[in-house]
Amino acid sequence: MNAATSLFPHEKVRDEQIKLLNDVHDAVSKGKCLIANAPTGLGKTAASLAPALEYALGKGMTVFFLTSRHTQHMLALETLKQIRTKYPKARFTVTDIVGKKHMCAQDGADGLSNRQFYDYCKALRESNQCRFYTNLRKGGTLSEGTNSVVDALKKEPTHTEMTVQIAKQHGVCPYETAAIASQDATVIISDYYYVFNQRIRAGFLKKTGKKIEDSIIIIDEGHNLPERMREMLSDTITSFTIERAVKEAEKYAGDTEKQFMADLRKSFNALASSLETERIIRKEQLLEGLENYDTETVLEKLEMIAEEIRETQKQSSIGSVADFISIWQEGKEEGFARIMSRKLGSRSPVISLSYRCLDPGSQARELLSQAHSAILMSGTLAPTTMYREILGFPEGTIEREYKNPFPPANRLSLIITGVTTKFSERNTEQYRKIGEICIKSSDEIPGNVAIFFPSYSILNEVHKHIHGNTQKNIFVEHPNISKEEKTGLLKNFKMSYLRGGLLLAVIGGNFNEGIDLPGEFLNGVLIVGLPLAQPDLETAQIVEYYDKKFGKGWDYGYVFPAFTKAMQSAGRCIRSETDRGAVLFIDERYIWPRYYRCFPKGMSPRTTQFYLDGIREFFSKK
Repeated sequence: MNAATSLFPHEKVRDEQIKLLNDVHDAVSKGKCLIANAPTGLGKTAASLAPALEYALGKGMTVFFLTSRHTQHMLALETLKQIRTKYPKARFTVTDIVGKKHMCAQDGADGLSNRQFYDYCKALRESNQCRFYTNLRKGGTLSEGTNSVVDALKKEPTHTEMTVQIAKQHGVCPYETAAIASQDATVIISDYYYVFNQRIRAGFLKKTGKKIEDSIIIIDEGHNLPERMREMLSDTITSFTIERAVKEAEKYAGDTEKQFMADLRKSFNALASSLETERIIRKEQLLEGLENYDTETVLEKLEMIAEEIRETQKQSSIGSVADFISIWQEGKEEGFARIMSRKLGSRSPVISLSYRCLDPGSQARELLSQAHSAILMSGTLAPTTMYREILGFPEGTIEREYKNPFPPANRLSLIITGVTTKFSERNTEQYRKIGEICIKSSDEIPGNVAIFFPSYSILNEVHKHIHGNTQKNIFVEHPNISKEEKTGLLKNFKMSYLRGGLLLAVIGGNFNEGIDLPGEFLNGVLIVGLPLAQPDLETAQIVEYYDKKFGKGWDYGYVFPAFTKAMQSAGRCIRSETDRGAVLFIDERYIWPRYYRCFPKGMSPRTTQFYLDGIREFFSKK
């Protein structure tokens, strides 16, 4: 056993897995970063945690395992439990923590937006109206209830759902107790936000006493990080929010603040008056007509008013507007775009004004250079160079691609031409043809099949032609599906494998990642169309920005992100060495050179008009 495998929890190490173990060990021991394009099933969680933990224990460091997926939280916890069982002399504690809103013990908090929750929580804490928070300490020291919860979390790696239950039983704040337990933790499992959101990171590091320079950061499903960071660094305000803020000001604010909100609405409406779809807005355009105000003082006053409102209403539109104006004024110009857009609403058009991040590396770059080591890993990180450049990984970053550990004979990969979801060619006849291909191919694939579409609108159009024309049970994802609905739908879909189930879902939606359908639970995946980004102004700005910065705007801003999403959907099919399945790409554009070159090494799907023969032949072999 070498240093890389000294805490490896399993008896057997796969050939490609040992390469990843050695690369992670090499990176952390030399204080470097690693970008690992490692296919599904390689065992990335154990291969990254074992060497990182071994090094962290020897150097008194902390491992941050970052993932946004519920299933990956569970897998990381289970892996660390196995390490503790197999190596009892390796003494370490683990905490699992998610967004504060999702750990809140207050009823109804989960229904608030992130900004609303932050303001609501702050208002309750500062007014001593949250009993879970005030119960944390008695007389300046941790209360008996807090100590009991912290002791329980240190004793056994515990998922956040159980942490919330235990903390509520003791009447203390689940988030705060998890943060207290994190002070002594060697491994912290959390969402990307805890490290990559500047404000959240600063607060969390202060609570826990951790330092980024003494941390090894493992970023799971790293292909999601660029888009997640763009969302973190962006902000939007709508005409509805401004209208609500004006009404709040009329009720709660003084004359100056009332007039400020009225003038802001006037400026906003003037910009929107000639707007047809969307356009770029300069920073000063929104603030025209507000020059006579001491904006800083007015915003401070509005925030005070907002806090008073939140004490009784949980949320305040005035607070949302004040936060947005601050960001609009203080935000950088380079790597960002200011966009106003008009979209159809249920009753009337919705006008939104956004401060959009184009460059996730604007904040990731400094953090990655500060960390002792960072490991970015996913099954869809091709090309690794793109992720190194757009996230700003430091010089000397190691880039690796690993072979698929599964036998090539276990997967059938086909491209079906003659149809497309290209915007200019969408029509009823095209949807009918796609539906026919979906019915015929899924009927030939035994058991369960998942069909992934680029959008809900295309899903709905094709569903019209599938409904009533297949013997399989149909399950359909919808945009506002709840966590409970998703769980129930997935359970029923699994149970349909004997007769055969057909799951209609959206690429990038609820079933694109984070679901496990091994063996007979999923025998085929159909990818309908290419999930290219909407050709809107934001996409154009991203393409233009990456073209200026890297000379690769079309690839980095449009082609590669779409293909990554398609490959994530395709990856639902083969999850273990014994799985067998068919993956069909239904769109003639997949054979175009600009797209075909993006397929992973070793996949090389073949194009055929006789796809039914191919499916029959594949599934006749055992």
